[in-house]
Amino acid sequence: MPYSKLKYYSILVLLVTGMLSCTSGLSTEKLNNISVLHAAIEIKQSPVDKNDNTVVVRLTDENGRTVSNDSLTVFVNGIEEKLNHRQGLYYSDESSYVFSNVPVQDRYGVDIKLSDGKKYFLGSVKALAVENPKNIQCAEVGDINKDFLIQWHDLIDLDELSVFVGMTEKTEPNITTMANKDEKIINFKNSGSFTVPKSEYKTGKSTINGIEFTFRTTKTGQVNPDLLPQSSISIHTEIGKYVTFD
Repeated sequence: MPYSKLKYYSILVLLVTGMLSCTSGLSTEKLNNISVLHAAIEIKQSPVDKNDNTVVVRLTDENGRTVSNDSLTVFVNGIEEKLNHRQGLYYSDESSYVFSNVPVQDRYGVDIKLSDGKKYFLGSVKALAVENPKNIQCAEVGDINKDFLIQWHDLIDLDELSVFVGMTEKTEPNITTMANKDEKIINFKNSGSFTVPKSEYKTGKSTINGIEFTFRTTKTGQVNPDLLPQSSISIHTEIGKYVTFD
């Protein structure tokens, strides 16, 4: 066989081997026991509408390999979804169960139907409260000569504020570079305020061009104790505000 073809087939074998190594052997077996599964359930919910949400359920084995078994289906609040096959970078297996706009009132309940047709509880987490973005108040444009104040009140589940100060620097007459200062994280309760002092607007040759505020929260719920250790269910939401500076 010519060297070029041999090299091609060698690369192909390596790629296929890599793909298979990321996929669990449980993917082709009949699964009737959830104790061999690790479940990672991630929910993203709109801050202004509970029913605007995305739920992603990923199943792996004890070695962290993706379980892509078409005989398994997952339910969220009674809605059933089949496996969504997805190939990632370098032929990695990123298959998962994806739900959109799941009707919800108080909680998200996640169940799985195994190969034998029996349903088992995977996890549950409380839905987040609907927030009012108008309860977060600040100027839309910052003044480089004044401290910048942001205030909030009557927030319900949001409990963490992330602050990024964006800077620009002219390194050459027609070239501008951009960078962020280190993120600041402020934990808070329902009401409060935060001030970015004008002393932070300039650092060396860099000048502020904007501030990114993100009010967010991540809550966790309960999972079936029969699942593999470190299985989890979490729910996240956030409200972002970006302020430009003249």
